[in-house]
Amino acid sequence: MNAADCAIRPATVADFDGIRALLEACGLPSSDLTAERLDGFHVAVGEARIVGVAGLEQVGDAALLRSVAVGPQLRGSGLGARLVDATLALAQTRSVRALYLIPNDEAAHAFFARRGFTRIERNSVPPAVGALPEFTHLCPQTHPCLWRALNAGRSQGSDAQIARHD
Repeated sequence: MNAADCAIRPATVADFDGIRALLEACGLPSSDLTAERLDGFHVAVGEARIVGVAGLEQVGDAALLRSVAVGPQLRGSGLGARLVDATLALAQTRSVRALYLIPNDEAAHAFFARRGFTRIERNSVPPAVGALPEFTHLCPQTHPCLWRALNAGRSQGSDAQIARHD
């Protein structure tokens, strides 16, 4: 199987077990995830199974990019980038102005840095995002935070608010 053979689509309730299994296999938190909370998630399906996932957890005009995982056999194939691109496109349609994430290791940090995400101090993350389980207890406090501004819903007047994260 190669990445080109994988279809990316919005997740459904029926995908929950496959998503959770992939996240657990990749060492990512999933204890706060429920089948009813998959709105904003995309899955990559290959050979009738879930081989990749990425989620958008929106709070106001900000969102957490979470649960980005690709099965080991497809890492480095571009599938992760396709999943992130699908999630970014969804965020744009939902007027998200900034995305935040917590990479779980150096490889993930480098992956997201190549996609325009930069480091941000935890105390600069919007309170609504900082109150999500990934920030409060699921991800180690020692892991860095990354963020990226989006163009959706931005006007020139909103640049000053976003600039505080630079």
